[in-house]
Amino acid sequence: MRAHGNTETTETRISTLPDVRISAENFGPIVNGSIDLRPLTVFVGPSNTGKTYLATLIYAFHKTLPDFSLLPVMGKHLHRFVQDLGDTKTSTRDERSWEVLFQDIVGKLQTKGRRFMFTDLPSPVRERWKIVLNDNQLLGKELENELQRCFGLRSISELVRLSGSSDSAELSLNVSDECRPLWNVDIKVSTSGITTEGRIEGMVLFPDGGAVANRWGHGKFRELAKKTVGEFFDEFLYSAAWNDRRGESHYLPAARSGVMLSHRVISSSLMANATRAGMDPFPEIPTFSGMVADFLQQLILYEEERTPDNLMKNFADVLERNVLDGKIRVNRASAGGYPDFVYQPRKSKKTIRLARASSMVTELAPIVLFLRGVIARGDTLIIDEPEAHLHPEMQVEFTRFLASVVRSGIRIILTTHSEWVLEELANLVQASELSKSERLAINGSDIALTEKEVGAWLFKPKRRPKGSVVEEIPLNRESGTFAAGYDKVAVDGYNRWAEMTSRTAKDEDK
Repeated sequence: MRAHGNTETTETRISTLPDVRISAENFGPIVNGSIDLRPLTVFVGPSNTGKTYLATLIYAFHKTLPDFSLLPVMGKHLHRFVQDLGDTKTSTRDERSWEVLFQDIVGKLQTKGRRFMFTDLPSPVRERWKIVLNDNQLLGKELENELQRCFGLRSISELVRLSGSSDSAELSLNVSDECRPLWNVDIKVSTSGITTEGRIEGMVLFPDGGAVANRWGHGKFRELAKKTVGEFFDEFLYSAAWNDRRGESHYLPAARSGVMLSHRVISSSLMANATRAGMDPFPEIPTFSGMVADFLQQLILYEEERTPDNLMKNFADVLERNVLDGKIRVNRASAGGYPDFVYQPRKSKKTIRLARASSMVTELAPIVLFLRGVIARGDTLIIDEPEAHLHPEMQVEFTRFLASVVRSGIRIILTTHSEWVLEELANLVQASELSKSERLAINGSDIALTEKEVGAWLFKPKRRPKGSVVEEIPLNRESGTFAAGYDKVAVDGYNRWAEMTSRTAKDEDK
């Protein structure tokens, strides 16, 4: 791999997002299984075993709980459990007790570098806030709506495994930080909807209390301290829920190249039909899944000048230079104002529409665009079948590129059928055991990932009960890969060739 050139692109900033473990039972084609989200997580296995199903579940979870923090959801329903805190003052021994609590909170926030945790809140406030996890009309309803949207379902009950005997699916989400539990929730999906049950053990409200204190200033604290209990926590907790940009999730579906080529046609058609409302009755209109709809919306509303992260722009430049051998340009001179994406080969002043470019260019163009105008550090990027339309050599090159993106602080989830991707990931893990100078001599840039930073899970089909189970694949140090069984296809092919060659030789001897 060529050196990236800009040293900023190889800066080591492995994601500091919390550790997440997701389990599923009787969910779609999945009989049971659990996965840990690593900085780079890979789903492998035969087709129709649930890889995209589980990736979609993660996307839906992330849309409801950005970066797997409960805070945004809590902020949306803040009024449900803060409105009665005003009465709490009369249940305490005296008003002074709440004043002491206020001062204690302010003191903790003013400690530079100290994280303000959920456990730093007074007990009555903690107990009321926990209601979000156990009220099916709060987190449960949010999850139900998002799952229906992402999977494109009429009823949430369609997620229950069709071939199983159970009438419900069981899901669980456990979030921790450095082996310290933060929160967890168990989710049951049935014909009656979703029920949730969970607990909060620890959760970071403000990563750096000192920074909050500096931003608010002493005047803000004095102003808050004069308010009633309800008013104080209404404003304080709302600030916690929305204190910083939360990591977002982005899904690049397997159909991304087709959507790239047809997004303007789809957009124009939707607008044309919108003007006919009230004139002609509409037949039932088919819908996209939530991920495809989100992806299409990103293309329609794409604005390159709104780049959220310059480092991501550098990565886009690297991908264009090292893999695409050209630039992806955005042309807005077209009728309707929809962006038209074109490809400009290197050393050429002319551009060509993506429909005329190679399938590799069309496949990777969305990743260039997302890096340049959508993704920022702390986000999660899910890519379905990144190897599509890529020559094996380019699959290896692209895998190395993704490793460098992971090192910058982006969490990546892949579904793949590529042995080349798995082998290169194994090489990157092996490289992490070399000295930095040796890594640079081999790869040209430090893109190594440790074994704890890469996780591969096999979706293994079963006959009884019919469905698939999900198992982690350990790195096989002898073969130098994550053994997913793909090599069996090559071995079987060779054995058939050898058998036919042997028979041909016998026929010639007769």
